[in-house]
Amino acid sequence: MRLQTLLETPSMQQMRVIAGERGLNREINNIGMIESPDIANFLAAGQFLITNGYPFINTATDPTTLIKAMHAANCAGLGFKDHRYVDHLSPAVIKLANELAFPIIITPANELISETMRKMSRIILNSQTAELSRILAANQTLADLLLKDPSPTTVLNKCSELIDHALFLMDSHFRVISGSQNLPMTRRALTEFLRHQTDVDYFNLNSQITIAYQQSQLTITPLFSAYKENKAFVGIVDLDPGKATDQMLTQVVLNTLSFFNSRVDMLNESAFRNQSGFYLNVMDGGISNDLINKNLKAQAIEPSTKFHCATVLVTTSHQSLLSNHLLEQVQQLTLWFIKEYQAPVIVFSLKQQLVLLINEHQNAQHFLTALVQFIQPKLDKQSRLIVGYSYSVLPLTELATIYNEAAEALALSKNGPEAVTIYRPKYVKELISLIPDNEAKSFVDRVLGGLVGGVSANEQLNLLNTLYGYFYYHQNIAEVAGHLDIHRNTVIYRLKKIEKMLGFTLDDPEQTQTLEMAVLLWHNQPTQK
Repeated sequence: MRLQTLLETPSMQQMRVIAGERGLNREINNIGMIESPDIANFLAAGQFLITNGYPFINTATDPTTLIKAMHAANCAGLGFKDHRYVDHLSPAVIKLANELAFPIIITPANELISETMRKMSRIILNSQTAELSRILAANQTLADLLLKDPSPTTVLNKCSELIDHALFLMDSHFRVISGSQNLPMTRRALTEFLRHQTDVDYFNLNSQITIAYQQSQLTITPLFSAYKENKAFVGIVDLDPGKATDQMLTQVVLNTLSFFNSRVDMLNESAFRNQSGFYLNVMDGGISNDLINKNLKAQAIEPSTKFHCATVLVTTSHQSLLSNHLLEQVQQLTLWFIKEYQAPVIVFSLKQQLVLLINEHQNAQHFLTALVQFIQPKLDKQSRLIVGYSYSVLPLTELATIYNEAAEALALSKNGPEAVTIYRPKYVKELISLIPDNEAKSFVDRVLGGLVGGVSANEQLNLLNTLYGYFYYHQNIAEVAGHLDIHRNTVIYRLKKIEKMLGFTLDDPEQTQTLEMAVLLWHNQPTQK
């Protein structure tokens, strides 16, 4: 209880303050008696010491030393019995007590010190008992409230009523999401101030801080969360840090709101898993377009919206199967980053990967690069975050297509130096280069082997170059002749000779397709480049 509150009780009316009146708001929780001024090593916070003044008549002892020691120990005050040795208190002691706001109080002369101590102790004990009952009742009230699955505002209003202070709840981005009805400022103004006008590193904030705002003091404390990357904060307006009851009631409120926040975390995680299941079904073709469009509308997304698809993976040098902790860490960091910058991105999980659907209006390369730069330093040194994303931008109904592109780009990231890789569409020449050399040579020999017999190596090369030009210039004889610098009749002659030697006809689409593939493989061989 406060020393001021104790002095206001009827049985304490005879006491009077002679110095340090500004310090009457000090907490008092126990009473002691001074037999010697040499007690500096035995002082305790909240202690009120009473003396008859005799120890201070010894001029070898400086009473200001005791005053300074009691103030440093945050003692409640010093009591002198009236009409004894109080006159020996020097003006210097009174002046020091006033400067330190350390109360010096005169106790009744007609009352034994032991009786004064007993009366004060009884008042303190009764106050502590009442405070404890109040705390227990508050704890029970809040526990009963949580069983009713209340809204955040309902919980805050009840908490505010119990501790007699306005409260506000913030998410992990220092955005005020709810406030008690007696909050003296708007949530929007408070969010603007906390996020943009303070230098608080809220992502790494793990201990209580106090911030001055307008005419108030805001005490902000992190709430316990199942995921440290998604912690929330509670703010208390004008909390008195020196009042023990306030501190204990505040702890009850913090415990209640932490439990409430953890339950929200679990509900969010369950919703995330359900969302992941939905998008996996979309990818597998198990969801109708109508249901897909309905789901998008529920998220305020136009069904015609197109997306890049990105896959996010953590690779480690020491384990093939990632721990759940590491996967959850990357998931929570990704979700935090998206919410911090309010990016138009949908997230779901697939096995040990995160899949991101990035709105076509968002710069995918910029966003993904920033995401990696945010997450990578927070992982252990053996872990590497890599991302692959699609070249195509398609509606959600084409999720399988853009996911496959992202997955292929991710595979390139695993072996490449870049953390973020975009899918590169394969052209015919690139696709041909992917065919193993031995298989390509076998196919070429089988299809074009008939050109070897009965002609010279030079004529064989002329025939093959003519055939390659024939396909390259889309069967335009004049273009082929111009490119090879020969007469068009020569081109026709060579083509007829090729048909005869190979037993193919260039008028047959299927045979032409086989022949064209063989010529492309031949032209792609290193010896032909």
